[in-house]
Amino acid sequence: MKYLTLIAAMIATTSAFAADELDILANSEQLSSEMMSVSRGGEYELKLDNLYASSEMNGDVAGNAAYNNTTGDNLIDAGSLSNSSGVFNIVQNTGNNVLIQNATVVNLTLK
Repeated sequence: MKYLTLIAAMIATTSAFAADELDILANSEQLSSEMMSVSRGGEYELKLDNLYASSEMNGDVAGNAAYNNTTGDNLIDAGSLSNSSGVFNIVQNTGNNVLIQNATVVNLTLK
C-alpha cells in the first residue's frame, strides 16, 4: 500500500507540473498560428561552453593465485564486427587474475 500511495503522489505531482507547462491551452481550444510558429521542435537550444565527462574506476586484484593454467590467443577476425552499429568496444584478456576495467564516455550534441 505504501508503494501505491507513493506512485499516486508522483502522478499527482507530475500532472500538476504538466498542467502548469500547458497553461497556454487553458484559455482556448485552438492555438493561433503565431503560437504554433514559436513552439516548434528545436525552439530551445542548450549552449555549452565547457563540457566535462569522466569515468573513475578503482579496481583491486589481491590475494589471487593461478597455477599451471593455460591461456589462449585472442583473435578478431575479418567479419567479427560485421553488422555492428553504434558505439561499442572490445576487451580481450589472455591472462589469469587480471582485472579489466573499461569505460566509454560518449558526448552527444543533437541539433
